[in-house]
Amino acid sequence: MSKGIKTCLGATAILLSVTCADRAAAVEGGVGAYLLGSRDSFAGIVPGPGQYFGIDIINLQGNVQGLSVGGLPIRADTELNLNLLKLSYTHVFDSVLWGGTPAVNLNIPFLDASLSYVAITPPLAGSSIKDTTSGIGDITVTPMVGWHRQKFHYSVGMSVFVPTGNYDLATVDISSGTIDALSNGKNVWSFQPVISSTYFDPGTGFEVSGAASVLFSTRNKATDYQTAPAFMLEAAALQHFKSGWAVGLTGYTYQQLEDDSGSGAAATRAALGAQSLKARVSGLGPIVTFSGGKVFGKSTNFKLKYTHEFDAKRRFESDTLWFNMTMTF
Repeated sequence: MSKGIKTCLGATAILLSVTCADRAAAVEGGVGAYLLGSRDSFAGIVPGPGQYFGIDIINLQGNVQGLSVGGLPIRADTELNLNLLKLSYTHVFDSVLWGGTPAVNLNIPFLDASLSYVAITPPLAGSSIKDTTSGIGDITVTPMVGWHRQKFHYSVGMSVFVPTGNYDLATVDISSGTIDALSNGKNVWSFQPVISSTYFDPGTGFEVSGAASVLFSTRNKATDYQTAPAFMLEAAALQHFKSGWAVGLTGYTYQQLEDDSGSGAAATRAALGAQSLKARVSGLGPIVTFSGGKVFGKSTNFKLKYTHEFDAKRRFESDTLWFNMTMTF
């Protein structure tokens, strides 16, 4: 393996620290278990053996017309503001599995979220509603294996979203005109098989990366709501420079493959007057990375990106600002 490729393998810890993500409200609730756009630069590369610690600071602001949160259908134009701190740990094993390099990633999210809207249906019609929640969210574990073939790199993995965040059914207090609907967790297990690949030319510094995955979730027994499987395609193209900086574009598209089911989904369709709850959204924005820095004497990489979503249906259409710092131990 060339020296240039070895250097860039260390930078892929940025990706490994964020491949698994949070919840905020849900597709049953407007946002899915997986934080879209988590796989971007060097998506297909599993780095060299070692330990990697990552910190992500994320702000997401979105809106949606009609959703169901905690079993409560909301027809109004609803706004979400999510601040997320994620701690991640990745261990890349010094061994060979199926001819590749095995690794495992752990993500622990801490969130502070608020949901606000002006009610348009009785008994709270005309009331300004705001609900908040904070605390630990759903933890994610991702085992993976990566391979290298000169300028081409690819990996396979399985993200498992564990329902560790607290979850409660929505309640409405008519006398005070308030609701309590947001939860820190989704109350379901989710599973996301993923295939990722990267083409990187150390000579020119040009990189193209992509990832394809499908997200499956169990039924939310508290609301009898089954979120349908969703297909996701993520990609990034960057130009890397000898200084350690890289700039480019990153984006994604999300599409549910079927309609949601269960009595909770049927009640939501009826309340919203919707024929289908199938969700979709796409996003695109700039990305900047820097590799080769030092923090506390440890090799550290940084990433900053902004994503604007469009063409959303039945889930939040959001703007996301995302900062990541990853240290190699």
